Amino acid sequence: MVLAIVGTLCSAQALATQLQVEVRVNVMRGCQLVGLTRDAGIEQLGVLDFGSTARLDNPAGPLSAALTSTRQPRLECNPDTPYQVRIDGGLHGGIGEVRYLAGERHASPIPYRLYRDAARRVALPVNETVSGTVPDSGSVELPLYARIEPLAQIPAVSRYSDVVKVTVTW
Repeated sequence: MVLAIVGTLCSAQALATQLQVEVRVNVMRGCQLVGLTRDAGIEQLGVLDFGSTARLDNPAGPLSAALTSTRQPRLECNPDTPYQVRIDGGLHGGIGEVRYLAGERHASPIPYRLYRDAARRVALPVNETVSGTVPDSGSVELPLYARIEPLAQIPAVSRYSDVVKVTVTW
C-alpha cells in the first residue's frame, strides 16, 4: 500500500502557472536647488561682498563683487523644464536696474546693480522675471554679480548693506 501511495504521488502532474508583474515609474517635472546653505531656517544663496574701501570715486573703474559660496548654486531639473528667476528691490528699495546699500545714521545710500554674467553686461532689473528652459544637462547655474559704479561724492564712513530676495520658480 505504501508503494501505491508513493507511485500515485510520483505520477501526479506538477501544476504551474506564469504570472506577470508590471514595473513602472512616472517621472514628473520637478526641480531642486543645489549648493545652498541654511541659516536660521532660511536658504542662503551666498554673499556679494565689495570689501572695504575709503572712496568710491576711483577712476580705475567700478567696484565689483561676485557671489561667494562654497558651491555655485544651481537648479537641477528635468530637461526642458521652464524656470523663472526674480530679484526684489532689497530692504532699501530700487527702481529699474538700481538697488541701494544703506549705511548707519544719515549716510546717503550707495546705488548698485546686479548682473547674471561675469562681464556684468546683463543686468537684473528690480522685480522683473528672467525666464529660461533647463538644457539637456538638467542643470542651470544661478550666478550673481554686482557692481558699484564710481560715485562723484565721497560716502560717509559706515557699514553699508542690503538684503535681496531671490525667487526661483519652475
